[in-house]
Amino acid sequence: MASATGVVSNGIPWTDDLNPVPHPPGVIEFCTMGVVGSDSLGNKIGISAAHCVDDAPDGAPVYRYTPTGPREHIGNIAYRSPGGGTGVDWVVIRLNADAVLTSDGPSARVDGIGASDPVGPHCKDGAGTGIHCGSITSQNTTRFYSNAQSGGGDSGGPVLQNNTEIVGMVRGFDPLLFAFEYIKFAAVLDGISAQPNPIGKGFVVTNN
Repeated sequence: MASATGVVSNGIPWTDDLNPVPHPPGVIEFCTMGVVGSDSLGNKIGISAAHCVDDAPDGAPVYRYTPTGPREHIGNIAYRSPGGGTGVDWVVIRLNADAVLTSDGPSARVDGIGASDPVGPHCKDGAGTGIHCGSITSQNTTRFYSNAQSGGGDSGGPVLQNNTEIVGMVRGFDPLLFAFEYIKFAAVLDGISAQPNPIGKGFVVTNN
């Protein structure tokens, strides 16, 4: 009999690989959950970065990451942004119905949604490198760029303003701008609203 899913929050490491597989030294095999909440149908939802699942189809299971296993099944990929990791770069995960959602992640709390076009100081949290803070240096309609450091394993992790409001998610590093790249959370919500699948629509961040 399968065990209960347990607590799922922002900031946890997750993967689409059920079993540990050999990787070259320095290769990171997990991403970070950006935020958890519920949709208008009552589904429990997690949102992270699509490039984390470029090798997995919609419907595939995802797991809480542990280095050696066993890995707990926490949900399944519902769908991702058009273009996947090369698009706006978000993925919607339908979490298991028995998951216990909490606003308090391992290192940060996420209990609301912040500015659509954030400016100024902010902090990012990631399962790879933890919390780093900085300031936005430039932005466009779907991205902002910052000197707040991110690294391997942080992809999909939340970017926060006003301490607990999500304004973005970790994407990576842009060598042309020489800045760390983040996905605007407003662009994620716009993308979810624009697609036909009802899962994820009306997303509300867990606040408990």
